[in-house]
Amino acid sequence: MQSIRTPSYDVFIENGLVGRLGDRIPPALMPRRALLVADETVARRYGARAKRSLEAVGIQVHTLPLKAGGYCQTLNALKEIAAKLNELNMGAEDALVPMGGGVLCDMGGFAAWNHKQMIRLIQVPTTLIGMTDWAIQGKTAIEHKVGSRMIGSFFPPSLILIDPQTSFTQPTREFDSGMAEVIKCACAADASLFHMLESLTGRAAVEARLEEISWRCLCIKQSLQGREQAKMMLGHHLGHVIETAQRYRGLLHGEAIGVGMLMTSRLGEALGMTVKGTTERIESCLTRYSLPISTFADETAFMACLRTMPRFEAVLPERVGWSILRQLDNTFLLNAWQHSHRANIRSM
Repeated sequence: MQSIRTPSYDVFIENGLVGRLGDRIPPALMPRRALLVADETVARRYGARAKRSLEAVGIQVHTLPLKAGGYCQTLNALKEIAAKLNELNMGAEDALVPMGGGVLCDMGGFAAWNHKQMIRLIQVPTTLIGMTDWAIQGKTAIEHKVGSRMIGSFFPPSLILIDPQTSFTQPTREFDSGMAEVIKCACAADASLFHMLESLTGRAAVEARLEEISWRCLCIKQSLQGREQAKMMLGHHLGHVIETAQRYRGLLHGEAIGVGMLMTSRLGEALGMTVKGTTERIESCLTRYSLPISTFADETAFMACLRTMPRFEAVLPERVGWSILRQLDNTFLLNAWQHSHRANIRSM
């Protein structure tokens, strides 16, 4: 078992933990009642075990299965969770327990923040992208056509419980998309983790070390303080623009972040801000995990998205394992897109 202690909450990472959730809840956080929220697929696979483990320590458990698929990121899903919390009249002695992917963790966190009474939030991410990125640091949001995660808040969880083995049942493309966030963490701030990723071959090899990989990603995020936390946005500015321009019907989130990271690195090398050879290593690592290194996006939609971020703090990889922050305007993103287009990243 691995664990991380933050100023606001603890994180426990352990294979098989979904059947022992109740054992990892500290007495001071032990809720009287819990609302366990999961989509129908996750509920079918892990819901009964999770419910039994919570009931074994005396928690009265209510469940709310949501439609699987994109429903979990809609306003209707938020309304459904809010209605159930109000119906049960849940308050400070109770807990909301979202169990699922990053989108559901975000939605659950936003629902907890939006609830009329303060409520404990125990996150149980079950996807690779959820357990290495979205469940951490308290950013909660919902997806909307105006942009990725632009409607949200900061609401730190009370506890995060991670069972890496729950990601083993993810479809291949979704698991690989999660690997893009792992590669991002390593590229931005941990050269030795990046080297490990370059040495692993096949999904089984990753799964065998996933408890360690998840822990190292979260340690990276925890170690970055203040302005340095922005380093975890490597690839995200272009990635979010790509997702929005494609109306969330193209690349998955992690895939878009990987392409954005590659574009940024390529332009960084051309400008002399990134060490030569960095882009080649990033591209090779993305390819190793079957991640795209090119994408399509309508030029008009792309430009419209750029206009929503006139100035921002960009993250550039200076070299593998170290990134830098620069105040830039959206011309940088446009140049990164056009430069990558000339380097055979295709644009419609």
